[in-house]
Amino acid sequence: MDELARLIQSLSKSEKRYFKLFTGLQTGEKGYLRLFDVIDKLGEYDEKKIRKIFEGEDFLKRLPAVKNYLYCQILKSLRIINSGNTIDSQLREMMEDAAILYDKCLYKQCAKVLDRAKELAKANELTLPQLEINTWQEKVLIELLPIEKFEKSLEGSLEEEMSTVDAQKNVIQYRHLYNKIVLINRKIKEARNQEELDQFQSVMKHPLLSSIKMALSFEARQYYYHIKLIYNHAKGDNETCFAIAHEQMSLIEEYPNKIKETPKIYLSALYNVLLCQIHLHKYDNFNNVLNKLRAFPVRSNNIEVSRFVNSYIFEMVMYLDTGDFEKSVSVREDILDGLEKYSEKINAVEKITLLYNLFYSYFGTAEYSKALNIINKLLNDYQKDLRYDIQSAVRILNLVLHFELGNIRLLESNAISTYRFLYKSKRLFKMENFVLQFIRKKMPRITNVKQQIQAFEELRNAFKEIVNDEYESKAFEYFDYISWLDSKILHKSFAEVVREKFIANSIKK
Repeated sequence: MDELARLIQSLSKSEKRYFKLFTGLQTGEKGYLRLFDVIDKLGEYDEKKIRKIFEGEDFLKRLPAVKNYLYCQILKSLRIINSGNTIDSQLREMMEDAAILYDKCLYKQCAKVLDRAKELAKANELTLPQLEINTWQEKVLIELLPIEKFEKSLEGSLEEEMSTVDAQKNVIQYRHLYNKIVLINRKIKEARNQEELDQFQSVMKHPLLSSIKMALSFEARQYYYHIKLIYNHAKGDNETCFAIAHEQMSLIEEYPNKIKETPKIYLSALYNVLLCQIHLHKYDNFNNVLNKLRAFPVRSNNIEVSRFVNSYIFEMVMYLDTGDFEKSVSVREDILDGLEKYSEKINAVEKITLLYNLFYSYFGTAEYSKALNIINKLLNDYQKDLRYDIQSAVRILNLVLHFELGNIRLLESNAISTYRFLYKSKRLFKMENFVLQFIRKKMPRITNVKQQIQAFEELRNAFKEIVNDEYESKAFEYFDYISWLDSKILHKSFAEVVREKFIANSIKK
């Protein structure tokens, strides 16, 4: 989508209304306002339609310039309407005030503004603004103080500034470590062998990750917790993840201004708590946290989209995990509507996750053709965006679906291409090997129901031997293969087996 059209579509009703008021104060030709209305109505930038609508209008001769002016005016109105809404914007305004007062030689007034700005920056542990404020304070003090007093102030100023530099350096180091582990996580969500785990551990060996005490600011501590969550999830330590998620939540709650300033960090903490509950299959307080998430006030389109994506992912996963597939049906339409409504605002990973949950829901209600449509969409439309682990899981599930649909020829040919893909991408682990061996060697020999059940039992026993393996167990987090085999052996529905298994495990806990 055109950048101007994307910007206009991102505006809320109140932002559009303010833009009209803001531009209403300006004089001169306002063809750009009419262009705004047309793009807003069209929902996209279609130059052919726009030229036809404004045929004969003088401003069409300089359409690129008009577009650019409109874009700049929208951003200017957004800056004004959001002025003072965040600590960052308040500090920017205070620094602009200080610069104006300094230029007018009103040094005492400038010093007062800078003092207030420093107090605000320190209270919110914002190191970069503090460095800028320190620079300005030195410029002002050299104008206000006698030489002797200014010379003494420099010693304390240097010590304070170097301490602030150290804090900022600390944040930069943590951010770099975070980005490194995120890049690994984009390719490998969960380690399936020591080689993959070693990639995560190469980051974790850094001294800064030895203790939370090494993080010198709120921002650095946030990075620390995020890194620890990614690592422990990769190695399958869900109990530690749960503890870290609660520690992170406690930290954020100590800074209520941070929640107001950057609500996404609070939403992220809620997401982590919900995700950990899912991994531990503990849902005692799940709905309360989910309701807290959905009740969180929407202040921007980004928050609205993030809340939609994550709340529906978590709700759907709860139904799938507990075997309550009938309830999952009730949220399918909401997910499909949201995917269409927020199509341009949801990233590929989020779309893939929502679609995968839809696949699982359809599978749980035995709507295999619809489930296969989702799998095909993932393989065809999102292949470049699929992580190796998810792409491996999707290809194995593609085989399962063809079996359910009785597409034996397709099953056999897809098994060959799946083997080639897994071998080439070094994702051919024990679980995948068992499935492919079953299809290629066992299935052709099956001639009756009794032999089929026996073959299913043998595959199930093979899975049972590896399901608790440190690395192989990751494959069973994407799909409950053992419950699927049990449904075939016991002649029960997949949903029924999953539900009975969840209840039995809950009683044991």
